[in-house]
Amino acid sequence: AILDNESVKCWGFNEEGQLGLGDMNSRGDSSGEMGDNLPSLDLGSGRTAASITTGAKHTCVMLDNASIKCWGYGNYGQLGLGLQKGELEPQPDPIDLGSGRNAKAIVTGNSHTCVMLDNSSIKCWGYNASGQLGMGNTNNLGDGPNDMGDSLLAVNLGTGRTAKAIAAGYQHTCVILDNESVKCWGLNDK
Repeated sequence: AILDNESVKCWGFNEEGQLGLGDMNSRGDSSGEMGDNLPSLDLGSGRTAASITTGAKHTCVMLDNASIKCWGYGNYGQLGLGLQKGELEPQPDPIDLGSGRNAKAIVTGNSHTCVMLDNSSIKCWGYNASGQLGMGNTNNLGDGPNDMGDSLLAVNLGTGRTAKAIAAGYQHTCVILDNESVKCWGLNDK
């Protein structure tokens, strides 16, 4: 939850550190763990949250300065750290979205993460077995040393098209485009 002072508190199952509290202890399942006893996350000096989104075992937040931080399970690259590794709490440095790029919105699927950038383009990273990253292949991204930043390509939304809104599901992603049409990609078996 984002509180009225823009701080973040998380509770629930914490098997992979998705609560961002530096450990793997679940919160809210025993007395005395909530309210003032539940610590706020350390998002960085002077940083507050603008929005928060959760996947199956990872959490991402867009900060007040339009940067992104993710934590929790990261073996598919869904944390955007350029490695296959989890993090138990938000890291000091935000995710590299590319030169001069900031976020407008962030969404998570089960094990992938997508962001709408300040230029209304879309970039996605993480698990990609069903093509949910929109790259026309099934290669995971965000789990290698050269996967993020300027190396991470934007999703091809069509000639001259930009995104107005984005949503992600289990293994799919959808956007509303600037011409009010909708495009979706990823798992389509149900």
